Amino acid sequence: MVIPILTGSVTITHPDGVDTGTSVQAHVQPETGGKPADGQVDSSPTYRVFLPAGTDVRFNDRIRWDGLLLQVLEQPARWPSPFGGAHHVEAIGTVMPEVIVDVLRGSVENEFGDLIPDTTPVLANVPVWLTEQSQTTFVPADQRTTVIRKLIGLVPPDTDVRERDRLRLEDGVTYLVEAVTRPHSPVERADLRLDLRLVEPGLNTP
Repeated sequence: MVIPILTGSVTITHPDGVDTGTSVQAHVQPETGGKPADGQVDSSPTYRVFLPAGTDVRFNDRIRWDGLLLQVLEQPARWPSPFGGAHHVEAIGTVMPEVIVDVLRGSVENEFGDLIPDTTPVLANVPVWLTEQSQTTFVPADQRTTVIRKLIGLVPPDTDVRERDRLRLEDGVTYLVEAVTRPHSPVERADLRLDLRLVEPGLNTP
């Protein structure tokens, strides 16, 4: 089976939300299978992206292409030209899952005069792209390293979402927005980055 190679413009963003200003023409080829991780098979579609030599793309960067948001899974390969110098860069990216959420904000009084989280959306049907970031940190008290996992959400740049807002998924799972980063982009307005924390059921968050 011949796997087609598609051509289109891609935009690259670093995981800290900083747009690199890189918007280039690239060739994109779907991979034939999922990429194994922790003994499992990742069911998210995976793509191999062929970029011009010298493109500033790194492990864990985001590549936006044709309405999809890809997360770079490993350090990109930089291929030399047989005639000397660099030829191209190859990055493998998996599609970041998109979920639809309602944005909840603030509190209201119940019949007893107590403040409870307001469950009336201020925004509805907002697309969010989710990814998990891991960071290894040394704990001096225990003389060991630990892995801290953070959930990051990306939303369109015009979305009115604020710190302490809550994002409610269609299945009722709710995340608290702990921080909002509005990155500057020299090319176009980049997506807003949200630092998220899962809200335990029954827990009131002001």
